[in-house]
Amino acid sequence: MSDDPAVPDGDATEIEGSLEFSGRAGDIVGLVIKNALLNIITLGFYRFWGRTNVRRYLWAKAEVFAAPLEYTGTGKELFVGFLLIVVLVFVPYAGLNIALESTGLLHDATAAIVYNNAVALVILYLIGVATYRARRYRLTRTRWRSIRLGQIGSSWTYGLWHVGLNLAMILFGLIMPYKNMKLWRIKIRNTHVGNNFFRFDANGTAKDALKKLYLRFLVPGTISVVYFFIPMALGFYQMGIFLSENEVQADDLNDKFVPYMSDLGGVLGAEYPMISMVFSLSVPVAFIGFFYALIWYKLHETRALVELTTFENLELKFRAGVWSYVWLSFSNLLILILTLGFGLPFTQLRYARWVCRYTQVDGKLDLAEIAQSLDDDLTSGEGLAEAFDMGAV
Repeated sequence: MSDDPAVPDGDATEIEGSLEFSGRAGDIVGLVIKNALLNIITLGFYRFWGRTNVRRYLWAKAEVFAAPLEYTGTGKELFVGFLLIVVLVFVPYAGLNIALESTGLLHDATAAIVYNNAVALVILYLIGVATYRARRYRLTRTRWRSIRLGQIGSSWTYGLWHVGLNLAMILFGLIMPYKNMKLWRIKIRNTHVGNNFFRFDANGTAKDALKKLYLRFLVPGTISVVYFFIPMALGFYQMGIFLSENEVQADDLNDKFVPYMSDLGGVLGAEYPMISMVFSLSVPVAFIGFFYALIWYKLHETRALVELTTFENLELKFRAGVWSYVWLSFSNLLILILTLGFGLPFTQLRYARWVCRYTQVDGKLDLAEIAQSLDDDLTSGEGLAEAFDMGAV
């Protein structure tokens, strides 16, 4: 037996690529029941420890190169991280709201809209920070053959990219393929196993892949522009006109602006009856077509991003089909509804099995080239992610 936990028995250090998941729903029935009961008894506070127990099971059942993963995070870390965010973010936010309400500044509709938009921007930024920190936490608490995984880089910088690219997507919906590739690139290039980092676009084919993604995004992108972005832009434009012509209190905005838009819609419908009728009749078809086209696109996007990701001599491929993803999503949603949310671990297990089933690893990995990483510096869990309820897995 080798003294190095990363090296298999014998003289050979190269191993073939493989990814398997052996978890079964029947194995976690007791765990799900226990988590559900303790969550009820503790008014939901046990979820930090329940989530940790589920992760330990899922990690242990995922075998990478015939070696299972190990999750070393604790419920206490998640709980402490959540408390820190409550104290540092939500308590000051509540205090600011109370102060502004007491001064009457938010009674004016224009001031309220400006304030709420500013809050929305901050939340969007914090969601980006939370996404990055949550991923970093899970990686630093993951071991493979006793080797630490991790993620470097600033979550605050990632948050800026996240808010900037999402704002650009609101203004120009067709930026979505570039946005997703850019954020994926940041995460992948900062991810490491031991002291070895993943690479993105090692062969310089990302631009060609992005062009193909834009061609595939034409259908869902066009539908989103016509049925979402243009109406939203017109709505904001009309709100600006309405506020400039009327003095409205924040509490009365909905009561007065909605009838104003209804009257405007009636006028436009009378002036352009054919356009109005075609638009109204096409909404249900466009809605269904958009979601199918978006799922189809997202699978192609996932394949492209995965295939642009490499580690050492390994190449990755993702081969799931549209209907397999549709069935997975629909059945998981049905499980959550029928179990009132307590069946979430079952959906996580099914998702992990689905990902492992359709992910292909090609090549050989030389374990002798991987040394232990010293990066293990997160002392608390996914506070922001927990606060925004983003830490499902």
